[in-house]
Amino acid sequence: MDVIVAQFPRFLQASWLTLWMFVVVSILSTVLGACLAIAADAAGRWLNLPMTIFSWVFRGLPELIVLLACYLALPMIGIDLGSIGAALLAFTLIGTAFQYEIARAGLAAIDRRLLEAARSLGMGWGLAMRRIVLPQAVRVVIAPWATFLAGNVKSFALASAISVGEVMMITRQTMSISTQPLSLILVAGGIYAAMASALMVLEWLLKRGMDRRYGTTGRG
Repeated sequence: MDVIVAQFPRFLQASWLTLWMFVVVSILSTVLGACLAIAADAAGRWLNLPMTIFSWVFRGLPELIVLLACYLALPMIGIDLGSIGAALLAFTLIGTAFQYEIARAGLAAIDRRLLEAARSLGMGWGLAMRRIVLPQAVRVVIAPWATFLAGNVKSFALASAISVGEVMMITRQTMSISTQPLSLILVAGGIYAAMASALMVLEWLLKRGMDRRYGTTGRG
């Protein structure tokens, strides 16, 4: 316990680093994935093919491989992002691939006749997407979106492999001077669990807000 108290400032700093990296990656990957899914839906096959390849590659590769590639391979071509920059890029690429598929599935779940009906009423494509399609698609993707992010927050523990001073790296360093490694593991687990739990609460709040505005699913 004395070691945990002594190392508390370092754990606090590492928690803040992990949190803001996760928030940045979540925002970027969600926005990029959604925009690419909407663009692919509008553009058709010419954009679907490269996006399918991108999604297949970055959903299939292990996170550690992508991390090491961004950290070690990019400097060979003159792009040195540092450890934090490489981690942000790697997790954003992986997250965008997953969020693209989530958003694409949400758009595919919407009856296309609704869009056609909106167009027949004089709505442009953009207005129809904003007023008709996207509000329904968001309700479909909230659960898988939050589930992916809750799982993804745990992947940030891998960033310690490229010298990012996040929670797991501080935990491993502290374990070398502690006689109670289990306590340190529980502390690290509690930090990651708290972040994942916050996402579950956010999912509930978003779903509740959508239900209040548009009615619960199944009521029409």
